[in-house]
Amino acid sequence: MPLELLSDSAQQGSVPMVLFNAGAFRAALEARHVVSMSDQPHAPRHTEAAALLFQYDGPATHWLTLNDASGSWQLGVNHPVTLRSFAASELYPLPPLMKARRLHPALCGVTFEQQTLLLLLDARLLTPQAINS
Repeated sequence: MPLELLSDSAQQGSVPMVLFNAGAFRAALEARHVVSMSDQPHAPRHTEAAALLFQYDGPATHWLTLNDASGSWQLGVNHPVTLRSFAASELYPLPPLMKARRLHPALCGVTFEQQTLLLLLDARLLTPQAINS
């Protein structure tokens, strides 16, 4: 059963995802939301995924550029960053009880990568925080 928040490509069979580390977790978001990747933040609005989603876990090694209604912002993630397509049938939405108790609204489901749990994030629901450089 595909996630309701994923794009129409889910109905076509596969969903390209950008996979990365955020603290102790492995996470992914739809590749269509990622504009570019760099080694250093350059956007005025940027935050690290571990700090935004869970807890601070040291400096990010890669910066994904995303867009929202206010313009470009960057999400700091840790290596390894990979691109992989998943079959829509491999993406599992959160059950209602877990969805009601999730720690961040961007957490929308799970999948598995080589027997490792992968948290699926809806990039539209990530909330960038302005950080003074």
